[in-house]
Amino acid sequence: MNLTAKYPGAKRIVFFVGFGIEKDGHRGICGPEKRFLQMCQMVQSKKILPIVIYPYCGRLFADFHKLYQEKKIVLVAYEPKGRWQYFKTVYQTLTQYSPHAIHCQGGHLFDLIASILGKWMQVQIIITRPVNVSQDHIGPFKKLIFYSMDQIIARNARHLIAISNTHKKQWCDELSLMSSRQSRKVKVIYNGIFLNRLFQPVDRPAAPPVIFTISAQLTLVKGHALLLSVVDLLKKDGYHFYLNIMGDGPLKSNLVTMGAHLKISSMIRFHGHVTNVASILKDTHVVVLPSFREGLSLALLEGMAMGCPLIASNVGASHELIENGKNGFLVQKKSVSDLYQAMKWFLDNPAKIQDMGNKSLEKVARFDFFRMYDAYQQLYMNS
Repeated sequence: MNLTAKYPGAKRIVFFVGFGIEKDGHRGICGPEKRFLQMCQMVQSKKILPIVIYPYCGRLFADFHKLYQEKKIVLVAYEPKGRWQYFKTVYQTLTQYSPHAIHCQGGHLFDLIASILGKWMQVQIIITRPVNVSQDHIGPFKKLIFYSMDQIIARNARHLIAISNTHKKQWCDELSLMSSRQSRKVKVIYNGIFLNRLFQPVDRPAAPPVIFTISAQLTLVKGHALLLSVVDLLKKDGYHFYLNIMGDGPLKSNLVTMGAHLKISSMIRFHGHVTNVASILKDTHVVVLPSFREGLSLALLEGMAMGCPLIASNVGASHELIENGKNGFLVQKKSVSDLYQAMKWFLDNPAKIQDMGNKSLEKVARFDFFRMYDAYQQLYMNS
């Protein structure tokens, strides 16, 4: 059935994310993909009709395809064969469906492609930026290129959406580096999760043993290797605990090998991609995320909503989620000693985990998915 004909009055919004997608589909799932899927699951097609551009190899393809079969979205599936393929696919989609707006969430090249095509074809552009250039794990020359790309993106876009106040300030500062006046377009829509529908505080097994959990793509910037090295140090110091690793990605075999080499395999549980993260978090005492870069982490929000204290690198907007010593600890990026001390504190003070987890529950209340969705829906309806 032609959904555009069935819902002629609906706002046609192209959802496009290139960030985190590899040709072999093994990079795992990034936050923007997950956000788009959740939004597509909630929209009413009579008002908003999502047109989702997504590759066959993407880890969420089956979920998007299910929505397509339920006639809730239009799915433009394709085989990624290089950057030209992305350009061609977006162009064909805009030509075929004449959307009211394009919503992009990275990376920079894909935002640039969509913004140029959208400007040329007079389609409104909405850009959500999960990680700012200044915080990205790239060299200075590449950052300069990205800063230049951002000037074009900002000029062409109707709305620039930062996912936290921290990111808004960073983005405005970056745009101002080249005397851009486009910083006035930057607005904040905080990430959100299903607080009541999917996550409930639980009475988890008492520690010890303390169970730590990391939920992230198995990629270099998430800091898994650093985490395993700290697990090894704590084991050598006589501590007994477990580490859950949720997520998939190209580093999995390397991390499994590293665990075996350090003789800590018995302490680590690789779960791969987990759809129902609450099934793991209900037995988790502490959520840890030693990323080298981060936006406003959905993994940390999910841990907070399940009543877990947090350990995270002080990058991105993590400091907006964690009050040191109250509901967790912020650690310096790439610092083995900081991460060691934070994990050791929970191992030495298991009786305090519950109280710190309750503080997380208090803080997470404002990060509701429906608040985020309503803000985006308003943008779509006004396009």
